[in-house]
Amino acid sequence: MAEEAEIAGESASGSALMRVSSGKISRLMDLLGELSLSVSETVNSPDLAGLDLANFDGAVHRLTMLVREVQDAATELRLVSVDEVFRRLRRMIREMERETGKQIELVVEGSDTLVDKLVSDRLYDPLLHVLRNSADHGLEPPEDRARAGKPAKGRITLSAAQVGSEVRIVVSDDGRGLNRDTILRKARERGMFGPDDEPEGAVLWKVIFEPGFSTAESVSTLSGRGVGMDVLNTTMKDLRGRIMVDSAPGQGTRVALHIPVSLAFLDCIILRQRTRLFAVPVEDIQEIVKPDTTEVLHVAADNGSEMMLLREVYVPVCRLEHFYAEMPERLPPLTDTVAIVFATHAGPIAVPVDEVLDRQQVVMKPLVGALAGIRASWGCALLGTGEVAVVLDCERLAAGGGR
Repeated sequence: MAEEAEIAGESASGSALMRVSSGKISRLMDLLGELSLSVSETVNSPDLAGLDLANFDGAVHRLTMLVREVQDAATELRLVSVDEVFRRLRRMIREMERETGKQIELVVEGSDTLVDKLVSDRLYDPLLHVLRNSADHGLEPPEDRARAGKPAKGRITLSAAQVGSEVRIVVSDDGRGLNRDTILRKARERGMFGPDDEPEGAVLWKVIFEPGFSTAESVSTLSGRGVGMDVLNTTMKDLRGRIMVDSAPGQGTRVALHIPVSLAFLDCIILRQRTRLFAVPVEDIQEIVKPDTTEVLHVAADNGSEMMLLREVYVPVCRLEHFYAEMPERLPPLTDTVAIVFATHAGPIAVPVDEVLDRQQVVMKPLVGALAGIRASWGCALLGTGEVAVVLDCERLAAGGGR
């Protein structure tokens, strides 16, 4: 039976509800995407060049704004609350208590937060893996908690909130925290770090999302198979989301998932670097600047790193040529470029480009087949001109571009 979504509407008798299959809503979204592309293709048609069309620009603006309003309205139709997912997870806590012999209190916050139906459909399994790890590895047995001065019943908090154009879902516990020594030892055994490497916590915690990585000495029904967290990582990449992990010994672990509210349309700035086009989500851009000679600093390093001085703050420069093109013999000086400053969790980075072209609401398509290996990208954006732009992932750019 087709999945259905409830849509609220106003009628003569007051508020009413309809049930519409999610398949029909997805079909509507696809058609709106095609409509947006067709409008852009028509407006940018070379056949219009040189024609004297009175009032044409005003009509184009009104049409473009109308299409965007229809897209926004259709996007809202596919939003559902995360309460359905949270209710299913709440029921699993009793099973986890039986399996682990621990007392667990699940605190749920923000269950009325809205997310895209496509996101909601894929959240249950990865969130269940995080809860299982919190219950099995994070929370201590009652006797250990008593010795640590903690309540016998461990607490896991599951919360959701909309922050800007993202939904932030957090799973946190008040357990023992991640074991740095064990995780680092396992990572060294797998060749992820050298014997003398001492990575920062934010770097080290990422290894728990690698396929097959597990620190469990034995396999249980809840964990220890080395699968689960890598499923979460894969799902987040598919949903254009990212994962942040924070942990402190004896105080617990916090796993935060940052996911776009909607996956249908993406509001982007279109950039040109040499012959290539790139699209950047508007919310990722901190500012756009034109560097001058006083704002450029070349750092003496083996790789010739560059820094840009922006209001007394040194911002690392990330050249797209390192990711998407053959390196030219000589890179253009920063003063000949436009610098796009991205806000990332690792701090701001500056990406030089040749030109800022336009702001568009684009339809994004995933990269599949041979294109799936393109670095630091969410996918491709179909532009009204018929061209294709690579959608940049600023977080992976800041991390070096790895997928």
